[in-house]
Parts: sequence; structure tokens; C-alpha cells
Amino acid sequence: MPVVAIIGRPNVGKSSLLNALAGRLISIVEDTPGVTRDRVSAPVLIDGRYVELVDTGGYGFDDQQGLTEHIHHQIELAMARADLVLLVVDCRDGPTAADEEIVALLRRRGLKTVLIANKADGPKMDPALGEFARLGLGTPLGVSALSGRNLDAVRRAIASGVDLRDAPRTLPEPEMLLAIVGKRNAGKSTLVNAIAALYEGDDQRVIVSEVPGTTRDSIDVRLTKNGRTIVVIDTAGVRKKRQMVTHDLEFYGFHRAQRSIRRADVVLLLIDATEPVSEPDKKLAQYIAEQYKPTVVVVNKWDLAREILAQQAADAGSRQRKPSERRLMQQYREYLDRVLPGLDYAPIAFTSARDGQNVEGVLETAQHLFAQARLRVGTGRLNAAIRKILGSRAPSNPVGRPPRIYYATQVETTPPTIVLFVNDPSLIDEAYRRFVVNRLRELLPYAEVPIRLVVRARDAAGAEHARP
Repeated sequence: MPVVAIIGRPNVGKSSLLNALAGRLISIVEDTPGVTRDRVSAPVLIDGRYVELVDTGGYGFDDQQGLTEHIHHQIELAMARADLVLLVVDCRDGPTAADEEIVALLRRRGLKTVLIANKADGPKMDPALGEFARLGLGTPLGVSALSGRNLDAVRRAIASGVDLRDAPRTLPEPEMLLAIVGKRNAGKSTLVNAIAALYEGDDQRVIVSEVPGTTRDSIDVRLTKNGRTIVVIDTAGVRKKRQMVTHDLEFYGFHRAQRSIRRADVVLLLIDATEPVSEPDKKLAQYIAEQYKPTVVVVNKWDLAREILAQQAADAGSRQRKPSERRLMQQYREYLDRVLPGLDYAPIAFTSARDGQNVEGVLETAQHLFAQARLRVGTGRLNAAIRKILGSRAPSNPVGRPPRIYYATQVETTPPTIVLFVNDPSLIDEAYRRFVVNRLRELLPYAEVPIRLVVRARDAAGAEHARP
């Protein structure tokens, strides 16, 4: 796809323009400078062909968390890849020194540029457009990203400014959406860059910094693995809920992370192995389980944690032999089973995203889970499994009407959804439902994915009652 980069100083409406042209909410829009830090991109249809539209951080913004150079570098990378630049200015502010500085930079680079004056909410604002002629890029297009005014003119300008002859008319549907979630500084962006480096040759796709909360948006990174399209979703790091309430950006980022989990086919829950599992880790694990999402628990920074754990073992008893890595992994698995019981079925992968260790293995595990969750089991095999479960342990009710299970059927995949027909759903308690799910995981090809069990009433004559 041809690449169109949106450049401009802070708070001129670059993210709003991306969202408006894409027709959906992609970049966070907030009346605060410096919200966008990474390159946030989306495919946009222009004259029947797709281009990649890339939002960038505000040029010249002085980030108080020390990320100014990181943001500037991402803007530089966007410009280096761009076939066309949309330079966005603020119609209400008039041309500024910062706008002139950006124009000079674009000229030095020889980049084809379209000048767009945003926040021109109506014709009464158009006379102010003439002031921007002194930037040397002609009269800008007066648009309003929020109201949609003159967006068609922007689309025409893009069509004129890039060569669309070889641009794709269609985009392959991604085979899998893979969301990476975790608390702040767990290494999510480092893992995204490691994946992008492996399959796209871009090891600086998103900003990586020791500063907590660097990533604010949910960023879709489209890549091809073995001829198959995968979208990897980098998300904002999650903090303790009580620390998010007063910070709008972090609160919004948390909800974007939840939305990414809901969108995803498979979730990578990133755990920082150098720290104890925290409240945000547990909250994310609980939400993932509630959404029935296939999950890989990715234990990151394992190279550092391995040394810490080995030293702790040595300190515990100087005469003990240094534990093997396999033993350390087993101990950590047992620890995760205790602190994240809702995901005890999920496979665990030990990685060092910084060094690219086991990154390919993580993706292969995710693809395996995706395939597993899409399997459909025949009714005969399913009911044979149910009979086996009943033979080992039938539901019990010490008082009153005895519970009876008649048969089961699978009604959906992703997640595998199994309906159990019984005489009275209220007689099948939660403990027995968990027992059935765990046994189904052993007897059916769903060892590592969540199973949704629905219990419905059906009388002995076969009439189904409309009760969940």
C-alpha cells in the first residue's frame, strides 16, 4: 500500500483526521498535547484502492516524561516511509513558527505535501485560509475532521498525490487478531517490535522506553507469517484501578485494552517474571477468562528472572545444588496456577522479548490455540465423553428432585460452546459445571482453550424449556 503520513504540531487534530478518514475510532482523541506517541496506522480506501494512513505524534512537543526524542524518531520513521505527507495546521491559530519549521523539514526531505487546515468548521472560516499561503504550499484545504467537512477533498488530494495503480483493491482478511495485554512495563511494546522485526523487518515499530505508561493507544500492527495475515494489537499498560480513576488517559487506555481483548481471537497475557503477579495481572486474567478467549500466558524477562530465582534457591540452602532451568520453569508454572487459577488451562511460554528469545514459539502457540478453538466435535463423540463423565461422577442432590443429564450438543466454536440438556438447570451446581468443563478438556481436543458450558432444561419427553 502507498503510505500517507499525517504530520503536524500538537493538538491540530491529526488523530481526529485519521479517525474521520478511516471511518472508525483508531487513535485516541484528547484535548491534551502529546497523547499520540507511536505511529498509529490504518488502511483507508481511496478511489477503490487501499493506502496506509499513518498518524504521528505532535512535532516539537516537549514530553515531560522524557520521550521527546522517541516521539520525534517515530515521526522521522513515518516520513521516511511516506509517499505523501498531509501537513495539518490549525485554521483558528493561523500559521505558527512551528508550522514553518515543519515545512522547512519537509522541503529538505523533498516530500510531496498536501496542506490541510483543520478546524475550519464552516465557510465563515475560509477567509483565514489565505494566511497560510506564506508557508509556500499554496492555499490549504479547509476541513473539519470532527464534522466531516471537506473530507472528500482530502481523499481527492490523496488520490492525486500518490500512485494508486499498484495499490491493492482488496485487503486479505487477517487470519488471526492477536492482542498483547499486561501491566505497565511488562514488555508489551518490546514484544511487538520483536515480532515486527521477525516478520516485517521493522524493529522500531512502536516506542520502547523504561518510562511507565509509554503506550497509550491500542496499535494494530499488520504482518504476514507463512503467507497468512496476522494483526498484532499492542495495548496500553494497565495500572491498579484506584490509580486510574483520576487520570483520564490511563482510564481510557484501560478500556481500549479491554476492547482489544474482546476483538482478539487469541490473547497474549504478558507477565513480568522479575516481579510478583500483581492486581492488574489478576484483573486482566479474570477479564480474559470471562470473555472466553484462548490465551498464552507469556512469562517475559525470563532471562533476568531465572538468575533471581536461582539465587533465591541458593540463598535458601547453600548445600543445595543449583536448580535446573526446567525445575525453575516448573516452579513458576505452579506459582502461576496458584495466583491465576482462572487460566490454569492456558499454555505458558517463557520469553525474553528484548533478545527475541522464543518469540516465534509464542506466535506458533497462539496459532495452535486459534485452530484448537475452531474445532467442532461430532455429537456422537461429545455424548460418549458425557457418558464417561457421568460414569466417573454423576451430579448429586442430597435433598429433593435428582438431577439428570440427557445429552449434549456443540452449538458454536471460538469458543467451543456446549449445551448440556438436563431436567432442571438449578440442580447442576457451579462445582459440578467446573468438573464437567475440566473433564471435557481432557476428553476432547480442547486441552488449552476455554470451553463455554450452557445448561438448559429439557424434560424426559424431549421438550426443551426456554431457560438458559
